[in-house]
Amino acid sequence: NSDSNQSEAPTSTTHDYSRLPTEMKEAIIEILKLSPLLNEEKLLLSMGIPKGSEVKKRLTRHISEALEIALAFAKPKIIWKIGPTESILPEFAHSRRLSRYLATPQYTALVVGTAGSEWEQRILSTEDPMQAYVFNVAATALARDTHCQASRALAQRYPQYAIGESLSPGTDALPLKLQTDLIRQLPIEKIGVRFDSENLFMQPLASVTSIIGFGEQVERAISIEDCDGITPNCPRCPDRNCRLR
Repeated sequence: NSDSNQSEAPTSTTHDYSRLPTEMKEAIIEILKLSPLLNEEKLLLSMGIPKGSEVKKRLTRHISEALEIALAFAKPKIIWKIGPTESILPEFAHSRRLSRYLATPQYTALVVGTAGSEWEQRILSTEDPMQAYVFNVAATALARDTHCQASRALAQRYPQYAIGESLSPGTDALPLKLQTDLIRQLPIEKIGVRFDSENLFMQPLASVTSIIGFGEQVERAISIEDCDGITPNCPRCPDRNCRLR
């Protein structure tokens, strides 16, 4: 992929391993530093502007500036917990939807992703309302992209397993209260994220959570091929805004 706005695949800050042994009984927690994968099309789609629509010059200028600054300052990252489903599921309050989703995958990844406090500080420092709006849209796009990069990282690391479509508390028919159970299992402060357990929101605001089941069988699998390929195979890729589509 020759796009200058997309960088290398995410890299882990800890040791790498090719597979999670079936006999493994304890979960692993890791931090992954991600590349800020943004482009103009993604930002326009996040604003609700369809591809091919006419865009005002002022907005185009702000988007170009935001992309340049994001590549320099944004530090998206995730922290995840990977382990046997049988040890992770009991840590959650009972949810029929979650139990059904995790009924077949042998393993589960709990993910917290964030656009990073560095980017939020950049948003707070701007006095131009239009620029602040574009920066906020970029933050949302960066946070959402951590879902996609987490799924890709799992698919690349565990090619022998099917990767399930991710679920997030508060959406996908999962109760928002499960957010507390998910975050309680991760030292999110290590990636600069704080959680307000009373109001159930995270800081920085451009932070997201997801639950990903994976194994020999999953409820609904995604297929993530090598996105650097000349002819990428994109069916069921989680990144609906990927410009390779």
